[in-house]
Amino acid sequence: MNFHFFSVTATVLILFGATIFVHELGHYLAARLLGLVVDTFSLGFGPAVWKFKRRGTVYKIGLLPLGGYVALPQMDPAPDRAGPDAVRQPPPAPPWKKIVVSAAGAAGNLALAAGIAWIVFWAGKPSTPGERSAVIGYAEPASAAYAAGLRTGDEILSVGGAPVSNWQEVLQESARRTTAAFTLRTPTGIRSIRVPTEETALGFRAVPGLSAVSLCRVMGVEPGSAADQAGLRPGDLVRAVDFIPVLSIEHLIDLIAARPETETRLTLQRGDRTLELALIPRLDAALGRARIGIRFDPTAVDYDRLVHIPPHLQLRQHAGMILRVLRSLLSRDARRTAEGLGGPPMILYMIQDTVRKGLRTALWFLCFLNVNLAILNLLPIPVLDGGHILFSLVELAAGRPLPARLNARIHQVFFALFMAAILWLSARDLIRLNTLRQLVRAAAEPATNSAPPAAGRPEPEPPPGGEEPAAPHKAEAGEEPEADRPAEPSEHP
Repeated sequence: MNFHFFSVTATVLILFGATIFVHELGHYLAARLLGLVVDTFSLGFGPAVWKFKRRGTVYKIGLLPLGGYVALPQMDPAPDRAGPDAVRQPPPAPPWKKIVVSAAGAAGNLALAAGIAWIVFWAGKPSTPGERSAVIGYAEPASAAYAAGLRTGDEILSVGGAPVSNWQEVLQESARRTTAAFTLRTPTGIRSIRVPTEETALGFRAVPGLSAVSLCRVMGVEPGSAADQAGLRPGDLVRAVDFIPVLSIEHLIDLIAARPETETRLTLQRGDRTLELALIPRLDAALGRARIGIRFDPTAVDYDRLVHIPPHLQLRQHAGMILRVLRSLLSRDARRTAEGLGGPPMILYMIQDTVRKGLRTALWFLCFLNVNLAILNLLPIPVLDGGHILFSLVELAAGRPLPARLNARIHQVFFALFMAAILWLSARDLIRLNTLRQLVRAAAEPATNSAPPAAGRPEPEPPPGGEEPAAPHKAEAGEEPEADRPAEPSEHP
């Protein structure tokens, strides 16, 4: 376990470090090609844990691996001071060179994203049913969504007028609204239903009682249980109950619970074979429902259903996701959207989560992260690359730069605001992640009991994308949250 922890941690740092490296490398190469002086090339902030100097440039790795920088004294907003490791003060660079160097960081991220997109396209990415469709995998009968008319198996076509094609888009659009207006394809035709969203335990808005289509892959079988006697094995994929297609773990729980002491046929996929097994669900007095004694893998993906997403489509989807968030920040939904933003701790958590699902999934997320960082860095905000581009354009149009004192003061103010925002987001992330750990711990404890409580109904995960953690919102007794996915299997029917 320690080796696994260290291998995951090392992979996370390598992937996150690659994102920072290519961004700073873009600045560095552009500056070198244009003949600008480079004082420092640093990965990480704070005191150097390793450094050397070559041809007037200090190369170092900082103690805090949360970013990096390239010190370019000719692009400094205050021409009377240089970078942190500067030893000379060359003349300011012309504005067009500043624009090229500033944009080169985002270009580095986009170049890496494009390369990763091709790798993901060639190798394929394991997928979940929720990544391929917006079908409702489970509508909890006690929920407002069910009362409004949403049912397991309905396909969501749009939310608030915005077309959706997978569950992530459903979550994103729902999180922006106090009331989610669904357009659905149902067995009786196209319907429109409005359902209120609620704030979850982690502070995100969602429609409670709905979950995506998921795989019911057996992780463990209780000795002596009905499933054990019928011959179910770990790795089996439950496809149907009495020939009713199973759409999610919650759906299967309900189908089994409705058949106490009744012979029931399960349709399974075992490797390349399709099997049918008969068993009798046993009524568990402690749970108050019938169960068959199997545990499911909450991280299950279709390794046989690789999606080969064209590179241009990956980049467009990733860009569309962050642009949708930015549009929300400029709308009436700004406050709710801001509540879903995350900082460096959440980004590291999300990389860790995808690494645990496999390298191909981690690479897909790394592509997404690089597209996000490229777009965010080009926003016209002082201290970001886009801010430098804006000031350079003003200098180019006016024929002279802003007064040095004013330029420096603007950057100082925005730097302070930027750092305050990062610290605030990081503190909120740490609180959320601590809450998440408590939920996972509470969910995992019943798995050690001989008669675990009834499985709860997990709420939808909040939308990812740098702004959201892939995390559950609440846990009830016996529930396995959908996202943090500890190694222990969940307790189910």
